[in-house]
Amino acid sequence: MKNKSFVIWLIAICLLLVAAYTVYTKNKPLNISQSQNSSRKTMAPEFTLKDLDGNKVKLSDYRGKIVILNFWATWCGYCIQEMPDLNELNNLLKKGNDAVILAIDSKESVKTVRDYITSANIGLKVLMDMDGKVTDLYTPYGIKGFPTTFILNPDGSFYTYISGATNKETLMAIIEKIRKGEPLIK
Repeated sequence: MKNKSFVIWLIAICLLLVAAYTVYTKNKPLNISQSQNSSRKTMAPEFTLKDLDGNKVKLSDYRGKIVILNFWATWCGYCIQEMPDLNELNNLLKKGNDAVILAIDSKESVKTVRDYITSANIGLKVLMDMDGKVTDLYTPYGIKGFPTTFILNPDGSFYTYISGATNKETLMAIIEKIRKGEPLIK
């Protein structure tokens, strides 16, 4: 009787460890921070979304430029807090024409997003992820919540990402590293 109880407990512990490992690996972001000189790059998944005017925008439309993908929502306080900095950075980047910011709103109505963008005087390119499929597509690469910002090399590969709020200075420093061909050092 004692051996039977021991075996049951051993099986239960093994099942618990397998379940914990499965949850851990499912929620662990993929390693996307690699040197630009690395032969093993992780390419950002392609997507097509509509902007606030209903125009289709593909990620590959921006190949050759540094792309900042900012996943956000109007209900997210940290997103709203960083939006003026992103807008300022966007205005600076337009002058250089080698980098762009794409703000991807997930699962909100066009009216809600347009009302916020208009009232806050934000000039970013906003893409609407109405069903959340693009957000889901990028979740394995680091999205745990909003905001999450991915920085892509001009070839479309991931350079790095930032989980949580960021600012103009941080993003500008990363952009300068990419422009100089420097690897990301963590």
